[in-house]
Amino acid sequence: MVQDRHIAAPIEIDDAASVGSDPIESGSLESGSYLASLSSSIREYKFVLPQAYIWASAYVAFQTSQNGRRYHAYHEGAYAIPNDDEEQDRMDLAHHIYRLLLKGDLQVAPVGTSPQRVLDLGTGTGIWAVQFAEYVHIEQHDWVPPNCIFEIDDYESPWVYQTPFDFIHGRELEGCVADEDKLFRQAFEHLKPGGYFEFDGAHAVILSDDGTHENAPNFQLFADELREAGRKFGKSFDNVPSWKEKMEKAGFTGVTEWVAKVPLRAWPKDEKLREIGKYQQVQQMLAVESYTPGFFSRVLGWKNEETQVLIAKIRKELSDKSIHAYINTHFVYGQKPE
Repeated sequence: MVQDRHIAAPIEIDDAASVGSDPIESGSLESGSYLASLSSSIREYKFVLPQAYIWASAYVAFQTSQNGRRYHAYHEGAYAIPNDDEEQDRMDLAHHIYRLLLKGDLQVAPVGTSPQRVLDLGTGTGIWAVQFAEYVHIEQHDWVPPNCIFEIDDYESPWVYQTPFDFIHGRELEGCVADEDKLFRQAFEHLKPGGYFEFDGAHAVILSDDGTHENAPNFQLFADELREAGRKFGKSFDNVPSWKEKMEKAGFTGVTEWVAKVPLRAWPKDEKLREIGKYQQVQQMLAVESYTPGFFSRVLGWKNEETQVLIAKIRKELSDKSIHAYINTHFVYGQKPE
């Protein structure tokens, strides 16, 4: 039976954290030192999955430079997000936030502890694939377990795998897929009967429970323009709420969606949500700096000076303690019938 989506209740506000601005966190966004201090906590999780083999499909690789950022050159122009060190740091930080949301888990799909073949789409830095594959005694994230295989390919091209998978996973691919219906069908076709497909990502709409997101007009402008750029680029940021329906259309059963509120700063009273907000403030600012050069300059025709002014205004809004904004992150999974 198809499950209804679950949307979290209103988040209680920490009144003590709702006055003034956050100069420490805001300043750390400038220096990048905050990210360096997170490396140990980002990599501390372990996951035991003996005898499984993980294929990590990197959408694109190689390099070209534009707007002061390094981009992929495989199918050059098909991917508007950079792949330089700054973006890789952001992706690792986003992975850490996802694990906090999932209380240390790597996925929401009930795949059990013995899937033999797993495919991670658009694997980014590979941190999810490595952690899913590694044994409990492996200490270093930099060491790739022998059961984790990285491949350079375009996940929107026809898949050539001859043996089906137990679990196929994709995360943070909003704005990176031209035809989600086709991708979901391919995932369905390449799963074993009883296998699971999971797709996770954030919807680029700024929200709040108390209306204070309206006091962040520049951040609202960024989100609106980003969605418009995605539509023009042919890879939408708008489709996240439709993933559940698309998964059902592809043939998956028991499709389940969980929608989590992710605070954009450490404003919640709840300790865990406050920790998530602390990390998300940094991650969100890094995302703004990663997405604006490609989408705003290349797709929308903004001048570099215009994007830099917008980024500065967003940084100020993200530091405003009176704004209790969040974004919705969607976790959707379904099963191929036995």
